[in-house]
Amino acid sequence: MVQKTIKLSGERNGESFTVSIPGLVCSKCGFSTVSNKQSGKFTQAISDAYRAAHGLLTGAELRRLRIELEMSQQEFAEYLGVGVASVKRWECGQIQDKAMDELIRLKTDLKAALRNAHQLNASRQVTEMGVAAQVYIPQSKIGLDMSSFDESEILANMGDPIAA
Repeated sequence: MVQKTIKLSGERNGESFTVSIPGLVCSKCGFSTVSNKQSGKFTQAISDAYRAAHGLLTGAELRRLRIELEMSQQEFAEYLGVGVASVKRWECGQIQDKAMDELIRLKTDLKAALRNAHQLNASRQVTEMGVAAQVYIPQSKIGLDMSSFDESEILANMGDPIAA
Protein backbone atom coordinates (compact mmCIF):
# COMPACT_ATOMS: atom_id res chain seq x y z
CA MET A 1 0.00 0.00 0.00
CA VAL A 2 1.22 3.43 -1.00
CA GLN A 3 0.23 6.71 0.68
CA LYS A 4 -1.60 9.07 -1.71
CA THR A 5 -4.39 11.57 -1.77
CA ILE A 6 -7.48 9.57 -2.62
CA LYS A 7 -11.14 10.24 -3.33
CA LEU A 8 -13.57 8.37 -1.13
CA SER A 9 -17.33 8.57 -0.88
CA GLY A 10 -19.29 8.52 2.33
CA GLU A 11 -22.76 9.24 3.58
CA ARG A 12 -24.02 11.74 6.11
CA ASN A 13 -27.70 12.08 6.99
CA GLY A 14 -28.77 10.09 3.93
CA GLU A 15 -26.69 12.15 1.46
CA SER A 16 -23.57 10.95 -0.38
CA PHE A 17 -20.39 13.02 -0.56
CA THR A 18 -17.00 12.43 -2.17
CA VAL A 19 -13.95 13.93 -0.50
CA SER A 20 -10.21 13.97 -1.17
CA ILE A 21 -8.12 12.87 1.80
CA PRO A 22 -4.76 11.23 2.51
CA GLY A 23 -5.17 7.49 2.17
CA LEU A 24 -3.67 4.23 1.00
CA VAL A 25 -3.71 2.77 -2.51
CA CYS A 26 -2.75 -0.79 -3.43
CA SER A 27 0.00 -0.57 -6.07
CA LYS A 28 -1.17 -3.87 -7.62
CA CYS A 29 -4.96 -3.54 -7.87
CA GLY A 30 -5.59 0.18 -7.23
CA PHE A 31 -7.87 -0.41 -4.23
CA SER A 32 -8.16 2.77 -2.10
CA THR A 33 -8.82 2.95 1.62
CA VAL A 34 -7.90 4.79 4.79
CA SER A 35 -6.12 3.38 7.81
CA ASN A 36 -7.78 3.25 11.21
CA LYS A 37 -5.63 6.26 12.11
CA GLN A 38 -7.01 8.22 9.11
CA SER A 39 -10.65 7.20 9.53
CA GLY A 40 -11.43 10.11 11.87
CA LYS A 41 -10.22 12.58 9.23
CA PHE A 42 -12.45 10.86 6.65
CA THR A 43 -15.48 11.17 8.95
CA GLN A 44 -14.67 14.84 9.59
CA ALA A 45 -14.23 15.53 5.85
CA ILE A 46 -17.61 13.95 5.05
CA SER A 47 -19.26 15.94 7.86
CA ASP A 48 -17.68 19.16 6.61
CA ALA A 49 -18.84 18.42 3.05
CA TYR A 50 -22.38 18.05 4.43
CA ARG A 51 -22.03 21.29 6.40
CA ALA A 52 -20.77 23.16 3.32
CA ALA A 53 -23.67 21.85 1.24
CA HIS A 54 -26.15 23.07 3.88
CA GLY A 55 -24.53 26.41 4.73
CA LEU A 56 -23.38 25.34 8.20
CA LEU A 57 -20.11 26.26 9.88
CA THR A 58 -17.45 23.56 9.48
CA GLY A 59 -15.48 22.13 12.38
CA ALA A 60 -12.44 24.22 11.39
CA GLU A 61 -14.58 27.38 11.17
CA LEU A 62 -16.05 26.72 14.62
CA ARG A 63 -12.57 26.23 16.06
CA ARG A 64 -11.31 29.41 14.32
CA LEU A 65 -14.20 31.46 15.74
CA ARG A 66 -13.55 30.11 19.24
CA ILE A 67 -9.84 30.90 18.99
CA GLU A 68 -10.54 34.40 17.62
CA LEU A 69 -12.66 35.01 20.72
CA GLU A 70 -9.68 33.83 22.81
CA MET A 71 -11.81 31.18 24.51
CA SER A 72 -11.10 27.64 25.59
CA GLN A 73 -13.60 24.97 24.60
CA GLN A 74 -15.04 25.19 28.13
CA GLU A 75 -15.43 28.98 27.96
CA PHE A 76 -16.98 28.79 24.50
CA ALA A 77 -19.44 26.14 25.70
CA GLU A 78 -20.47 28.30 28.66
CA TYR A 79 -20.83 31.33 26.37
CA LEU A 80 -23.15 29.37 24.05
CA GLY A 81 -25.03 27.68 26.90
CA VAL A 82 -24.05 24.13 25.92
CA GLY A 83 -21.85 21.42 27.38
CA VAL A 84 -18.14 21.34 26.57
CA ALA A 85 -18.63 17.89 25.00
CA SER A 86 -20.83 19.49 22.32
CA VAL A 87 -18.11 21.98 21.35
CA LYS A 88 -15.53 19.16 21.20
CA ARG A 89 -17.83 17.01 19.04
CA TRP A 90 -18.63 19.87 16.63
CA GLU A 91 -14.94 20.66 16.16
CA CYS A 92 -14.21 16.97 15.51
CA GLY A 93 -16.99 16.31 13.00
CA GLN A 94 -20.40 15.96 14.62
CA ILE A 95 -22.80 18.29 12.85
CA GLN A 96 -24.54 21.02 14.81
CA ASP A 97 -28.18 21.64 13.94
CA LYS A 98 -29.22 24.73 11.98
CA ALA A 99 -30.62 26.53 15.04
CA MET A 100 -27.35 26.08 16.95
CA ASP A 101 -25.39 27.17 13.89
CA GLU A 102 -27.42 30.39 13.78
CA LEU A 103 -26.90 30.98 17.51
CA ILE A 104 -23.15 30.50 17.11
CA ARG A 105 -23.09 33.01 14.23
CA LEU A 106 -25.14 35.55 16.22
CA LYS A 107 -22.85 35.24 19.24
CA THR A 108 -19.55 35.28 17.33
CA ASP A 109 -20.12 37.59 14.35
CA LEU A 110 -20.92 41.23 15.10
CA LYS A 111 -22.28 41.89 11.60
CA ALA A 112 -24.61 38.88 11.82
CA ALA A 113 -25.83 40.04 15.24
CA LEU A 114 -26.41 43.59 14.01
CA ARG A 115 -28.14 42.34 10.86
CA ASN A 116 -30.42 40.26 13.09
CA ALA A 117 -31.11 43.22 15.38
CA HIS A 118 -31.85 45.42 12.38
CA GLN A 119 -34.29 42.85 10.97
CA LEU A 120 -36.02 42.50 14.36
CA ASN A 121 -36.35 46.24 14.71
CA ALA A 122 -37.55 46.72 11.15
CA SER A 123 -40.22 44.07 11.58
CA ARG A 124 -41.40 45.51 14.89
CA GLN A 125 -41.17 49.18 13.84
CA VAL A 126 -39.16 49.93 16.99
CA THR A 127 -37.89 53.51 17.24
CA GLU A 128 -35.23 52.83 19.87
CA MET A 129 -33.08 49.79 19.45
CA GLY A 130 -32.18 48.90 23.06
CA VAL A 131 -30.15 45.77 23.70
CA ALA A 132 -30.86 43.27 20.94
CA ALA A 133 -27.96 40.84 21.05
CA GLN A 134 -25.03 39.86 23.21
CA VAL A 135 -21.86 39.56 21.14
CA TYR A 136 -18.51 38.82 22.77
CA ILE A 137 -15.53 40.67 21.32
CA PRO A 138 -12.24 40.45 23.23
CA GLN A 139 -10.90 43.90 24.13
CA SER A 140 -7.61 42.98 22.46
CA LYS A 141 -9.47 42.68 19.14
CA ILE A 142 -11.27 46.01 19.19
CA GLY A 143 -8.98 48.36 21.12
CA LEU A 144 -11.80 50.50 22.51
CA ASP A 145 -14.43 50.41 25.19
CA MET A 146 -17.67 49.23 23.51
CA SER A 147 -19.72 49.91 26.66
CA SER A 148 -19.97 53.58 25.74
CA PHE A 149 -21.75 52.79 22.46
CA ASP A 150 -25.33 51.80 21.97
CA GLU A 151 -26.37 49.55 19.09
CA SER A 152 -27.80 52.37 16.97
CA GLU A 153 -24.42 54.17 17.02
CA ILE A 154 -22.64 50.99 15.99
CA LEU A 155 -25.12 50.42 13.16
CA ALA A 156 -24.73 54.02 11.98
CA ASN A 157 -20.94 53.67 11.89
CA MET A 158 -21.03 50.34 10.05
CA GLY A 159 -23.53 51.29 7.36
CA ASP A 160 -26.48 49.15 6.41
CA PRO A 161 -25.77 45.68 7.90
CA ILE A 162 -28.34 44.01 5.64
CA ALA A 163 -26.47 45.14 2.55
CA ALA A 164 -23.18 43.77 3.96
